[in-house]
This record gives sequence, C-alpha cells and structure tokens, in this order.
Amino acid sequence: MQRLLIASLAACAPFAAAAQDDSGRQTGVYLRGAGGAAFGENLNQDLSYNPDVAIAITPASAKATELGDGLALSAAIGFQYANTRTELEYRRMEVSIDGVSYAGGAAPGTPAINDDLLVQALMSNVYFDLVNSSAFTPYVGVGVGGARVENELGERDAAFAYQGRVGVEVALGGKFSLGAEYVYFRTLDVEYGPKDFAPGGPAGPRTDGEPFVSSSVMGTVRVLF
Repeated sequence: MQRLLIASLAACAPFAAAAQDDSGRQTGVYLRGAGGAAFGENLNQDLSYNPDVAIAITPASAKATELGDGLALSAAIGFQYANTRTELEYRRMEVSIDGVSYAGGAAPGTPAINDDLLVQALMSNVYFDLVNSSAFTPYVGVGVGGARVENELGERDAAFAYQGRVGVEVALGGKFSLGAEYVYFRTLDVEYGPKDFAPGGPAGPRTDGEPFVSSSVMGTVRVLF
C-alpha cells in the first residue's frame, strides 16, 4: 500500500507542476472583463448603382461618415501559461455618428435609424506577458477574428478583423488582477447593399470603401481559476 501511494504521488507530480511555473506564476483558466471608451475613425466610402435602372436625379457617388467616441466592452475566457496567454474574446463597440454627408449628387432618401455605429466581434487573442518580480506585469497582445458592423441605416456587413493591444496588470493577491490597456482595432473594408447588380434588380446604392478603425482605452479585471 505504501508503495502504491508513493507511485500515485509521483504520477501526479507533473500535473501539480503544471499549475505553477518555476517563478511561482500560477497557470490555468481565467475569465476577463473590460470596459472603457472607444474612438472611431471617419469613414469615406463610394456609392454605386444598378446601371440597368433609370434614375431621374443624379445620385450621390460618395459618402463620408464622421465618427466620434463611444463605449467599448469585452468579455473573454482564456488560459494563462508561464509567460503567455491565449483567449477567446467577445468585443462590442458603439461609437457615435456625428455626421453623414454625401457628394457628387443627391443624397439617398433612406432615413437613419441608428445614432451609433455598432460593432460586434469575436476575436482569438494571444498575449506576451513581461513577467517580473513586482506585482505589475506589462503585456502586449495581438488578435484576429471576425466583426459585424452596423451603420446608421441598419445595414450590416461581416468582415475579417484584427487588433493589437498594450497594457499593464497589477496583482491584487489571490487570483485577481486589475489592469489598463490601449487597443487598436481594424477590419477589412466594409460594404453594404447588393453585392452584384442584375437587370430588374434593386437600384442600389451599394456602399464600398474603407475599413472600420477604432482606438480604445479600457480598464480590465481578471480572475484565474
């Protein structure tokens, strides 16, 4: 029986070691939440129309959307290793639409239904933690994923997205930590309206152009299990 107990403890040793690295840093699953302010960059987009549909008045050929600030929220589940972390993050941003202007012709008659531009994203992130002997841990991170962007007209488009971040966390004791971070978020070009025009199809417009780009300053809270 004594030999069996010793063998069992020896077999469990690698798993016990996996819960803490040589520097004493805990490893394991964590939950993270964050909130703060988001600042959107202006969007300049082109408008096109179905060439087979007669339009009495020359329509606008360009659209400029002035974006302001708003709210950024995120929630994530991840795993902490000795010097890195990986996680899956849900991110939501609402930035104000401060103005929309058209050029090249008459503006479309569709009324706006949203005061904010809404972005929801699912991102896969990796962090590189600069672990040291203090309670403060600086870090940098990158992530890729997908985002859905809804404009003032209620039109939606899904696009590939990526982000980079830099921040610092402070350990509170136990398994809790608080932090602050800057996040740069960007999608590929967002497009609204018909993808292709066909005879007898909708007149348009189709909106093509720039990506959604934002910067966020956020406070974070994280708990390690």
